Amino acid sequence: MKSLLFLLFCTLFLNASTLGLDEILQKLRSEHPLAKSIQSLEFANSSQIKALSSREATKLLADTTYAKPQIESSGYEYSIGLEQNFMNPNVKNSIVKSAAYQGEAEILSLKHEFMLLENEVRLLYHVNCLDNESLDEYKRSFEAFVELYKKKEKAYSFGEISKKELLQLELELDRLKTEYKYYEDEVEVSRAALGAFVLLPQFSDKQLYCQDVQQVTKELLFNTQEESLQEASLNKKVQSLQSDFDRYNSQFDSFTFSAAYQNEIDAHRFVVGLSVPLNFTSSLNEESRAMLLHKKSALMHEKEGVKLQKASQADMLKSQLLQHFKEIQATTNMLNKYENTLMPLVESAYTLGESSAIEYLLSGREIWKLKEELIEKRKNYYKTLFQLYSVLKIKEQL
Repeated sequence: MKSLLFLLFCTLFLNASTLGLDEILQKLRSEHPLAKSIQSLEFANSSQIKALSSREATKLLADTTYAKPQIESSGYEYSIGLEQNFMNPNVKNSIVKSAAYQGEAEILSLKHEFMLLENEVRLLYHVNCLDNESLDEYKRSFEAFVELYKKKEKAYSFGEISKKELLQLELELDRLKTEYKYYEDEVEVSRAALGAFVLLPQFSDKQLYCQDVQQVTKELLFNTQEESLQEASLNKKVQSLQSDFDRYNSQFDSFTFSAAYQNEIDAHRFVVGLSVPLNFTSSLNEESRAMLLHKKSALMHEKEGVKLQKASQADMLKSQLLQHFKEIQATTNMLNKYENTLMPLVESAYTLGESSAIEYLLSGREIWKLKEELIEKRKNYYKTLFQLYSVLKIKEQL
């Protein structure tokens, strides 16, 4: 019972002290400054739409005059009234829709930036996990070599090996110590790079979980026909321009109605007024429509360019991803042959004195060289993979 409780405690402690990729991304979506900026912009756009949809304030008109006619007695005259501007419902609807589409385009543009940030974090998470894996692998090899060196020191003290062989092993040990420090530094550098993008408090206090690293696979399915965030943003801009274009099709934008009471020395008046701008008397609407058509055409061409570039980049990155997979498979197969077939024979021959220390050391270096190549190829695979995600990714829920 105590053993079970101890194991449970260790599991809970490990989970509490590690940070997985999903947890990092969730915190990123709720706490990162860019995510908060997107949320604030959404609230701002909502308030803007409500403001544009509301009626204009009624104006109070008032004035007073001191009059001194030549015949009648002098006195004060005054006027008081109200004025209200009424916008053409079609024009108002077009203005509201245009602002809404423009606001959505800005939000989608920021979400595109945030999606690129997320994929950069995904990549750096995988890179740091691979660096940690490489360090752990090197640590095991280093510790195994330290044990071998200690045995050979004893063997030298008994005169079983030469001074030359011991010196060769000692030099190799010094080299391994230097390289071990290099791999420790690599872990620190990649962790710092990840922290620079994450920008979350207490991030440096936890270890990465690294059990959720995406597996290297040959086939990945992507929906290349689905609209990207860039395309969606351009579509909203086109819709905004179309709403502006519809606005300028109206014969009048608004009319102003006024009513006033005028108290003069010799008369009392009630005055009602109507003011309507006549759009047909100016070329403003015609020129504005022409300008909007050209802008819309420019955006459509830009969207077509983005679509073609997306397809071209996706095809290129898919080819690169497949090539990386093949290289990883080939290097893995070669490494397995070295580790499981050749190295046992070399170790056995060295133990029996049938081969020199140099042969043994060179074989060990060759295996580690293959391991380094494998780590780098996996890093290249993930770099290409998350670039592909960035090219094809659709909307993220924030």
